[in-house]
Amino acid sequence: MKAITVILFMFYLLLMTSAAIAQEQPGSQPESLVIALGKEPDSGFDPIYGWGKYNNPLFQSSLIKRNSQLALIDDIAKQWTLSEDKIIWAIEIKSHLLFSDGKALTSDDIKFTFDKAKASASIHDLTNLDEVIIKSPTSLIFRLKHPDINFIDNFINLAIVPKHIYAKGYGQHPVGSGPYQFVRWDKGQQLLLAVNPHYYGEKPQFEQLTIVFSDEDSRYARLMAGQLQLASIAPRYASLLPRGFKLWSINSVDNRGIAWPMVKASGDIGNDVTADLAIRTAIDLVIDRNILVNQLLDGHATPAYSISDGLPWGSGAEIDNGVLVTRDRESRVNLDKAQQLLDEAGWLQKGAVRQKQGLKAAFSLYYLAGDSIREQLALTVAQMVKPLGISVTPRGESWETIYKHMHSQPVLFGFGSHSASEVRYVHHSQYRGVEYFNAGYYSNPLVDKALDDAQHSLTWEDSLPYWQAAQRLIEQDRPWSWLVNLKHLYAAHPCLDLAKPGIEPHGHGWPLANNISEWRWLCH
Repeated sequence: MKAITVILFMFYLLLMTSAAIAQEQPGSQPESLVIALGKEPDSGFDPIYGWGKYNNPLFQSSLIKRNSQLALIDDIAKQWTLSEDKIIWAIEIKSHLLFSDGKALTSDDIKFTFDKAKASASIHDLTNLDEVIIKSPTSLIFRLKHPDINFIDNFINLAIVPKHIYAKGYGQHPVGSGPYQFVRWDKGQQLLLAVNPHYYGEKPQFEQLTIVFSDEDSRYARLMAGQLQLASIAPRYASLLPRGFKLWSINSVDNRGIAWPMVKASGDIGNDVTADLAIRTAIDLVIDRNILVNQLLDGHATPAYSISDGLPWGSGAEIDNGVLVTRDRESRVNLDKAQQLLDEAGWLQKGAVRQKQGLKAAFSLYYLAGDSIREQLALTVAQMVKPLGISVTPRGESWETIYKHMHSQPVLFGFGSHSASEVRYVHHSQYRGVEYFNAGYYSNPLVDKALDDAQHSLTWEDSLPYWQAAQRLIEQDRPWSWLVNLKHLYAAHPCLDLAKPGIEPHGHGWPLANNISEWRWLCH
């Protein structure tokens, strides 16, 4: 009986959703959108525990944010400055800010949010925060333990919660100062939102938003049935869209690459084959990224050459009159050069596999089992490398198993963030063997110095040349072979214009909402 009730209720929801969309005539301006973006947040919509760290938190807002060019712009804060000793951030917030319940947002709420996040087991790294001091209802200072320009990321990633109402269960019924306010959450099914009447910024054009939760197959089925006006989709559905839907293909820094063990073998750390720069360089020279992009992924990716392609702090990036410009990268395959390099390094062809002083050029390549894209990439790279006389054995395993082998065998990882801190975590010697970051134990004093200089810069803009210099040095050492940056795909009603979405981070779906106030309905 209970199962029948659930089925009838879900059927009712489908009918209501279809009816809501059907009421909108082709040329009319809808007041609401029904969309499916991504996975339902397991812990709810609480910024302190990670909600909104890489996307617009919708219900809440942050001190500052990034625009589509990833430049820093104001949000709650109207001014932020760093002291000459780089220890104190002074923040001035806008006046007359209100939460969606009509209560004032002041410095007290900001201090509460950061203190709460620091004391909680959250994904925000606030270990460098010494204290937050309120100077007035609209001004406060953040005192750090030591200089770190990238502490500014916390002003972007940690949205503000209201002190007067925050309690256990807040994430189930959030109140905030973002563009939308919470209406109802039918867990496992949908989330209902309405425009926040007290929002201080540009209000979204769509008064109501219904966010449907479903897997990739269900999202496609709902698109086919006309029950959605926007949905994130898997690449395999890109060529099968229903008539009348537009495909939006958005560049991302959601990358895939191979992390190489960089030191000689000693116990469970290091690999005598991959520690040789000639091996890593030769492999990079024969990986045909155009084949990976155009044949393996049907064009739904771009070639990857670093952890931050297309970002302001990337090695190929330049800021020209405030606009991010990226230079073209060399993508040609050169098998002859790669073979010559191995010969000169003493890796001689003996049968199918090269050897050097009795050591065979052979190793495993680990990837996450069940991830079809990583599996295809690992298998294809193994075939590309084979003509070199290097034997690569792809191994699909769980993260638990990979964790045990990732310091001695290469691993196909995925990274991608709107924070330059990720460059530091993955390449600085300080993070050798720390979690999944610098798994290969890479170390270069010149890289460390450039990363430290970036961290100790007076402003975020001043730090960019140091990040870029560090990555140019990293490219010479080849601790990674980067493969592709995935494109994030969305199917949208032809009348729905998503404006100019910025490059998206690791994670497909929710980041699309970063510019939700710019979405427009073009049919009238």
